[in-house]
This record gives sequence, C-alpha cells and structure tokens, in this order.
Amino acid sequence: MAGRDAEFEAALQAMEASFHVRLIGTFESDLVCAPAEADATGWLAISNPDFDQFPVKQVDATVGILLRQGDHTGKTVRDAMQPLREGLIVSADMPIADLIPQLRESHYRLVLRGGRIDGLVTQSDLLKLPVRLVVFALITHLEQVMADLVSVRWPSDSWFGELSDGRQAKIIKKESELRGRGMNLPKLELTEFSDKRDLCKQFVGCGKSTFERELDSLRDLRDQISHASTFVDSSDGKTGVVAFVDKFESAKRWIDELTKLAVKIKATK
Repeated sequence: MAGRDAEFEAALQAMEASFHVRLIGTFESDLVCAPAEADATGWLAISNPDFDQFPVKQVDATVGILLRQGDHTGKTVRDAMQPLREGLIVSADMPIADLIPQLRESHYRLVLRGGRIDGLVTQSDLLKLPVRLVVFALITHLEQVMADLVSVRWPSDSWFGELSDGRQAKIIKKESELRGRGMNLPKLELTEFSDKRDLCKQFVGCGKSTFERELDSLRDLRDQISHASTFVDSSDGKTGVVAFVDKFESAKRWIDELTKLAVKIKATK
C-alpha cells in the first residue's frame, strides 16, 4: 500500500505543477487592448463595460495596462496607464498553483508567451475549470498526507479505536456493504475527511483549534468545487479572493507540516 500511496501522491504533485497560466489567461485575438495615444476617458467610454483592465499597445508592443478605475480626465491612455514593472508580468508556463497567491491582492497580471506580452490573467479567471482541478487536487493531496500520517502513527488499523463509536459503526457498515459487492478496501480508505482531521489533530501542538477550523474550511471548499458551486466571490473581504487564497495557502502549509510530522514519527520507529 505504501508504494501505491507514493505513486498517488507523485501523480497529484505532477498534476498541480502541469496546469499552467496559459490554460486560464486571455490572449490575442480575444484580448481587448487600448491604443496608447487614444484619449483615455473617451476610449473607456466605448469599451466593453464588463472589463476593468486593458493591456496598452504601442503599435505591436504591450507597454502597460489601463485600469478603468480612476480619474483619467485630460489624459491619453499612455499617461493614464500603469507602466510595465517587475512583478506585473508572469510567464504563460507558470504553474497555476504559483499564480494563485499573486492574485491575492493584485487583480491582474500580464502574461508573457513566446517572448511577447500578449495575454492577461485576472482574479475572475480563478473561476475557470483548470483552477478547480488544481485546487481539488491540492486538497486531495492534503487528505492523502493525513492518511499517510495516520497509518504511520497507528499501523495495522490501530487508529480505528481512536474514533467515536458512531464513526466506527458507520465505517463498519460501509465496509460490509462494499464487501457484499466484492470490494475489499483498506479500512483507512473508508474514513471521511473529518475522521482524518480528528486523528491528525492529536499531533498538531498548540494550534489544534486553528487546524480544525482551517481543515473544515478546506473540506467545505472541496465540496463546493466537486458540486460545481461558485467557490470564489469576486467581492473584497473575507468572502472574496483573499479568503480563497488564504485557504489555498493553508492547504499547502498543512501538507508541508503534516509531511514533516510523518517523517519524524518514522524516524523514531
């Protein structure tokens, strides 16, 4: 089983790394760009009101980005735009998992593809299918890490007695039903996300309440994704992109911390 778990974890990590920005960005010819010498206020008045950021073009070169927000009276697009700077541009080959934290505070990034800046990625792109797959894989990776920690700490299903009587009964019932259909799965695979959370919580030092709260939030996020619900609110604040990115970062942090715990326990045996 250990070999299979290692292969599964490697597959999840490869998936997280192989989904790139080019899968969610908007590129020419679908991109709406602002001409650098146009009147900013006049051009914005006739541009698509659904868009708030526009790459600025000087002939064929991208020279900055124009934001709808702000007072642009009397300015050309070039005068009103945000000029190119470090941190504003990402590669089309950047993993989506690396982009997500960058969109926590900033609403957009210009995208470099094949030596040219010809794309734009915004916070609204976080709702696209590739992001759903990346986040779902990350939370699945976390659940697998929790399962690994449980199996290391309590080999041979000795963890089972740590669960409540009610949870034990439900797992036994599920196991019986599956065996009746010719399926004989390891007992640990019949546990719920919350079972693994409760078992792993025993090892999380003084941050048990934080661990439980953040893991519950990640379970809810996973359920929203699996049921095709909207999981990112584009509004500001704790119901918006900031909250989503915080959850994403907490998943990565707990993967790292629980993996270290499992390694430490293995070293003592």
